[in-house]
Amino acid sequence: MFLAVFLIFWSPLLLAEDDPSIELNGKSINLEDDEQIMELKNEIEKKSELEKDMIVGSTVVFLNGSEDQIRSSESNLGNLITDAILAEVNAELAFINSRTISRSIDKGLISVRDVKESIPAKDEVIVKKIKGSALLKSLQHAVSKYPETAGFFPQLSGGRIIFGWNSNFENDIVRAEVNSKLIRGEEYYLIGTNDSLAAGGDGFEEFKEAEEVENAGRLDEILIDYLQQEEIIDKVEMGRIIPLRRIGGNLIYRVEQGDYLYSIAQKFSTTVEGIMKANGIENRNLIYQGQDLIIPGLR
Repeated sequence: MFLAVFLIFWSPLLLAEDDPSIELNGKSINLEDDEQIMELKNEIEKKSELEKDMIVGSTVVFLNGSEDQIRSSESNLGNLITDAILAEVNAELAFINSRTISRSIDKGLISVRDVKESIPAKDEVIVKKIKGSALLKSLQHAVSKYPETAGFFPQLSGGRIIFGWNSNFENDIVRAEVNSKLIRGEEYYLIGTNDSLAAGGDGFEEFKEAEEVENAGRLDEILIDYLQQEEIIDKVEMGRIIPLRRIGGNLIYRVEQGDYLYSIAQKFSTTVEGIMKANGIENRNLIYQGQDLIIPGLR
């Protein structure tokens, strides 16, 4: 009976209770005939392979899911996946562990196969209601091994975290936001995440204890739906996870391509003048990629 149910699930078949045969494409299949069952299995597998090659979207940017990238820094693919979660569920923040992602997606057309190979674990998306203090503890754990790679490093949407780090792994969250507002320890937040993290996997014990609000279905299917709606991925918002090296009592930001003092000041809720004073800068237009800047006001 289990086999019959399995076959019905995967094919448009009707099975009579008193008849061990089914109809498929006008052909009668006897479920008690091993050879016919194998033929049916092969036909279903062939159909499944064709469905995996179905195009669901496209991207003009390389979506980075390489282990070195996603397990030690934010990734545009991780951001895309969490954006898809946030678009699907009633939550304020989407947050997954990087272990969820297995490979990158190249520029060009995106197929069902690409999605399923990128997130192959068949995770489901769970919404949990969690207290701010527990969420902060979870985020602290998520960045605790930086700059080393770790499967529990976070990828997120709907929020931002800034953390200080040093070579002794004395890492700490400096600022954590949801919807551009600081996370408050006594408030509760709705978080969309993958089921393994929701169950307390990878050391996220706080999520295990949190109340489950919703099961939104398979993560890969949610991403497929999102890609079909978006059609073309031309960019993914970055700047959601920002590490600052801690040297003495200062937090240091390394200037990236395209940075200006004004954009850096905006990023860290400080002022251009404050950054100039802290770093002895006389001309606000003279900063360069790779330059280390003390960020005033963060501890």
